[in-house]
Amino acid sequence: MANTSNNEMMFGRRTKFTRGMKIGIAIFLLFLAALITIIVFPITETTPTWVEPLQTNVYGFTARIAPYVLVGLLGATVAVAELVSTFQTYPREALRTRWAWILIGVNVVAAIIALVVVRVTMTEMNTSLQILSVGVGFQAIIRTRFVLAKRIGSDGEEGEVALNLGWLYDQFQNLARTQIDLELMNNRRTAVTRLLDYYPTMAELYDIAWYTITSRATLTREQEEQRKADLEKLLDPKAPENFAKSSMALAILENGGQAYVELLLTQAMQGLSPEAMAAIKPTSGDQLIWQLVNQYSLDELVELTKKLCQSEKVVDYVVQAAKPDPAVNTANQKATIAHFMVQQIGLEPLQKALAEQKRE
Repeated sequence: MANTSNNEMMFGRRTKFTRGMKIGIAIFLLFLAALITIIVFPITETTPTWVEPLQTNVYGFTARIAPYVLVGLLGATVAVAELVSTFQTYPREALRTRWAWILIGVNVVAAIIALVVVRVTMTEMNTSLQILSVGVGFQAIIRTRFVLAKRIGSDGEEGEVALNLGWLYDQFQNLARTQIDLELMNNRRTAVTRLLDYYPTMAELYDIAWYTITSRATLTREQEEQRKADLEKLLDPKAPENFAKSSMALAILENGGQAYVELLLTQAMQGLSPEAMAAIKPTSGDQLIWQLVNQYSLDELVELTKKLCQSEKVVDYVVQAAKPDPAVNTANQKATIAHFMVQQIGLEPLQKALAEQKRE
């Protein structure tokens, strides 16, 4: 009960922050739409006299702030690119954190301040060049270490005279990255805990984790095999059960992402009781796959496919997938076939077949 309460509290905080972000973005878009509407509003003989002065003032205001907005957008784009490349597994979740917005905000403010300095000191420079020099050049400068002199024959940084303009930004960036990672760790722990609550057995977690890895379209063959090998190690009887189950749940999250986990835990998010979830679980595709793996052998899965499916292509695929392969775990073969059967045959015919087997 305590875990459920903590999970609900953390989910509520994340929901409030996300709602606040959406409201802020909506207000900004409405403000932008109002400015554009005023600027492009046609002036005719029937237009009220106060509209034209307002349009002139708004147009002048927009022209003055446009360079700062463009520079700020360039700074924000660079910050977002850094965050996405750093947190490739959780880019959306990383961008939702407070420290991500602090990092983006610092980049925007720093770029605007740099443009102010440039416009004050270089008044004759073309406005477009000012925007490009700050939007691109400034972002590069604050991340660069300039070596002014280097002793001949020296290796590394020893004997260098350098101007490290990026040191301060590096310190702040490392702080932001650490805080974002810590916040994501809370989210990861929450997701893992909820997975363990909903899928308490190691067999269920292993089956889902293996299928998740197999379903990834961007993994190379080597990466897929390595992740499967790491998953297999968790089945070692010597490994503590709680550690193995937590690691499998984390593997599901790492390979499937937060949205995939939320999909698996839709029933739990709706606040269903354990009894209700237990009643619903047998109808889910993942639970049905596990039942097929647990109750049927490879040959029996082939016979069941022939019985329920008329497609020769489907039957041929299952027959080929069921052939003995020393390099592949039997449970993995059955999981692959079971998932394929759920996709091609459907939940209802397979559930009826399982029910008939129980009656027999």
